[in-house]
Amino acid sequence: MLDDDEGLGAELLSAVPIFPLPNAVLLPGMVLPLNVFEPRYLELVDHALEGSQYIGVPLLRPGYEDDYDARPEIEAVFGVGRLTSHQQLPDGRRFIRLAGARRLRRVRELPPDQSFRLVECELLEEGMPGQGSGLDVLKAQLERISATLRPDDAQLVDSVLRIPDPRVLSYAVAAILPTLGLTSSSASSQHSSMLTMQQATLDSADADARVEVLSEFAAELCARLLDDGRIPKALLN
Repeated sequence: MLDDDEGLGAELLSAVPIFPLPNAVLLPGMVLPLNVFEPRYLELVDHALEGSQYIGVPLLRPGYEDDYDARPEIEAVFGVGRLTSHQQLPDGRRFIRLAGARRLRRVRELPPDQSFRLVECELLEEGMPGQGSGLDVLKAQLERISATLRPDDAQLVDSVLRIPDPRVLSYAVAAILPTLGLTSSSASSQHSSMLTMQQATLDSADADARVEVLSEFAAELCARLLDDGRIPKALLN
């Protein structure tokens, strides 16, 4: 999946249409559903449908609210996804689904000749983790977490652990951790923490660094669950 560069050629990379969001990170191998209603992003969807079918989804940086209607700051590394579903509603809104394909790094933003933003990007490599990357440690941490979850959530974690491609597995781990309701902080700070973790997985220099980011986050969750008595000490041996 992550080795497929079809459609991500020089023409697209010279002018990637972007849909900046404050509360979602598009991870390679994952699917992001979106409800599109702002006029500029409706135009962006039409642009993508008529062209490459790809849309980049960078995370907006803190403070975006003061400049949201213009060109607020975005993270330099972000996921790009292919439009796999498009539904137009009678009121003009669109429901779309983006299948995360790869990571891009912004090179420069193009002049504002359209209502939506275009950025020149470079395609980032998706190498395999090396031997001793810590992937087995991460899997063991997830197994411990899974033992504390409701059956449906445990089944979700177990299905992720069976993903054969370790690159897709790591992105899937980053995607599912926010859905498990494991942290005890306020909803807003929990969401911010999860976004920070997901962005860090995108920013990681390589697959080994990405596994390290996820393992550190999983270790914090395990420690919290241990303190809450949800993980028996015997499982940590």
